[in-house]
Amino acid sequence: PKISKNQAVRLLFSLVFCTLFTASVFCQEGLKASYEAAQKLFESGKDDQAGAAFHALLVETNRDRTALSHRTPGQLSENDRKLLRTYTQVLASGHNFLGLIAARHERFAEAARRFAEVRALQPDFADVDFNLGLALFGAQRYSEAAAPLKHALSRDPSSAKVKKYLGLTLVETQQYLEAIKLLEELRSLPSDDSRILLALGTALARSDRPDESRQVFEQLLKSQPDTAESHVLWGQAFAAQLQKKEAETEFRRALELDPKVSSAHFFLGMLSLRTERLEDAQHEFAAELVNHSEDARARYHLAFVLLAQQKPDQAIPLLRQVVTEQPGYAEAHYSLGKALLQQENLKEAIEHLETATRLDAGKSYSHYQLARAYQRASRTAEAEKEFKITHELENKQKSRSPHAPKDIP
Repeated sequence: PKISKNQAVRLLFSLVFCTLFTASVFCQEGLKASYEAAQKLFESGKDDQAGAAFHALLVETNRDRTALSHRTPGQLSENDRKLLRTYTQVLASGHNFLGLIAARHERFAEAARRFAEVRALQPDFADVDFNLGLALFGAQRYSEAAAPLKHALSRDPSSAKVKKYLGLTLVETQQYLEAIKLLEELRSLPSDDSRILLALGTALARSDRPDESRQVFEQLLKSQPDTAESHVLWGQAFAAQLQKKEAETEFRRALELDPKVSSAHFFLGMLSLRTERLEDAQHEFAAELVNHSEDARARYHLAFVLLAQQKPDQAIPLLRQVVTEQPGYAEAHYSLGKALLQQENLKEAIEHLETATRLDAGKSYSHYQLARAYQRASRTAEAEKEFKITHELENKQKSRSPHAPKDIP
């Protein structure tokens, strides 16, 4: 699921400008005026002008802060220390505003970078963990979104909005038991958000609780109007219950109503992939990218199909693009590393396979391919270590299919 523009503008934030300029330092007057002017542009919806103003403010503030921070502690007066704290606050708040502007225009990767800067400057900045997690969720970087959302929930255990996005993230990363606990709490609250029911029903279905899952999906289907988006939801509900024909019918109906509806071609591609209809899957993933070129899931799975068809020269550029856009996508790093290993590009293959095992240490096949890469690079001790990890994981995961592609990044 993606965050819409209207949802993006609901990112919570704190305007801390009221307390930024309490120290009586002469040179702050110009800084204060620049900050308040940029903030007024933001509040009036003039995002391009506000963005330019905040960029200029950050450049000036960072320059002055760097110059002041180069002094030794003995050279700093009390006003200098206050000014350094103020500079840090201005930088954090400026990055926060730029993150909000980016999120308002659905540039979620950029928003995530900004909120990460805020957290690095001021870890206790109001709502920064939630904002960062939500931006990463919007960018479909689910494995990266979980940690800041969990931290946000630890700070505010009663927050329904944090529970919602953490629950959705946990379903996307296949942590179903933890997701069910959160989403069940939200189910009892008045809400018109169909994603909560879809995620809960999916988590229950994947946790071998079919009767409970069916009840949730029935509740979901009764609540939805007859739109293209609702047919995509219904298709997902049927797919989660392994009712493939019904799922395909719903996805086709969604495309009849709106040929550009998001995710319908992607999920049709997944249905084809699971029944090993590779040409059909390739067609559907490519069709999804025609109207939704930012969809990393479709790009990854198109590359996955191309690799299965022994077309690495076509797959590798797609995988490079995926890992550039979504550096936390472990499966993409694995597939790219394996393909590069087959082409004897050992150095780069090892880099991506090491990244894959770092991002998701529980996948035996990533460790196995890394062991093979180390072996070819004559890194014997490291190869033996990875082979040992592979065997240990395989003993724990014998009942699991290691090469099934993930539904979501």
